[in-house]
Amino acid sequence: MFATYAEAAQEQSLSGNSAADPLASSIEEARAKQNLYFQSLNQNLPEVSSEKDMEIAGPLGNIPIRLVYPNASKPLPCIIFIRGAGFWAGSLDSHARTIRSLALLSDCVVCAIDYRRTPEFHYPTQRDEVLQLITWLKQNASEVGINGKITLFGESAGATIALSAALSLRDKGDEALSGLTLFYNNAGGPNPKARAYSQWVWKQYLGHDGLSTDANAVPLLDDLKGLPPVWLGVGEDDPLMKDTVEVNKKILASGGKSTLMCYPNLPHAFVMYSGTLKPAYEALKTAALASSSFMHD
Repeated sequence: MFATYAEAAQEQSLSGNSAADPLASSIEEARAKQNLYFQSLNQNLPEVSSEKDMEIAGPLGNIPIRLVYPNASKPLPCIIFIRGAGFWAGSLDSHARTIRSLALLSDCVVCAIDYRRTPEFHYPTQRDEVLQLITWLKQNASEVGINGKITLFGESAGATIALSAALSLRDKGDEALSGLTLFYNNAGGPNPKARAYSQWVWKQYLGHDGLSTDANAVPLLDDLKGLPPVWLGVGEDDPLMKDTVEVNKKILASGGKSTLMCYPNLPHAFVMYSGTLKPAYEALKTAALASSSFMHD
């Protein structure tokens, strides 16, 4: 593995695959290019005991999910993995390395959700599909080999969805979750001073221009009290670092439990490089152990 992100990024550039820009092409073309980028990051995947792809009923139709098992010895806790990719890209395959590594490092079943993407679908579709999955896993725990304990693991856009789902459960008095593990939150909503891509991402997710007053859609508008324990990770070179820092501050100010880990010289979305970049792998390992600890305390 490489010691620095610059080394890993240089190696990635040699593959000829780079992240797509949906502002520079049609959404279909951008997704096709992004899929190639994801494929290049998911070579030589770690071996797991088994995987199972299936669909569950959701509010707008069936929701594809993937269950990844580190071993089949006994029912295990479950981590729901919610991918980033700006709400508009990705699939069950796009984060295959992260999902498999997370299962192995945590010794938990990982359930990845292929939520409906923007711009075709807006908030609260993505949140509601995660909520439906939580309910389904609780009801079918024994059938899918889990013990009923669940945490959410979200990165970037997925961290936003995870926070929204957790806040929705909190508001209902539902204690279904044991914890939240969140990488590089994008939780503050659209910023008029942000780059065009960031503003576009939020417009597609919210379904309208400008700021939102919905504290569930934009979690940093909420007080963040009453959440289960939270682990937060972010790279110090991430332009969205302030969102993660603010989430941590608001949770602690509300009397909640939150752990913040800041990783030097790492950008946004660095966990995608866990196969080639040692600091990314170590960060994922720390997050995996935090997720597991929430369900064993």
